[in-house]
Amino acid sequence: MTVQYAHELRGDGVLVNAVAPGFVDTDINDHTGVLTPAQGAAVVVDLATAGLEGPTGGFFGHEGRVPW
Repeated sequence: MTVQYAHELRGDGVLVNAVAPGFVDTDINDHTGVLTPAQGAAVVVDLATAGLEGPTGGFFGHEGRVPW
């Protein structure tokens, strides 16, 4: 789905990526996560602020690009 949307929307200047922030320490997992919320959010912020030269159609985790 991500790749299909990325191809369809690239011409409109929209980049589409999937993100898995990692095992983040939150209320939902009773604070058993190993990453802080800031660490988990970093990949989302990086992609959201990458601009039109950023990647599209990819899958990213807190350590970078993840192979499909």
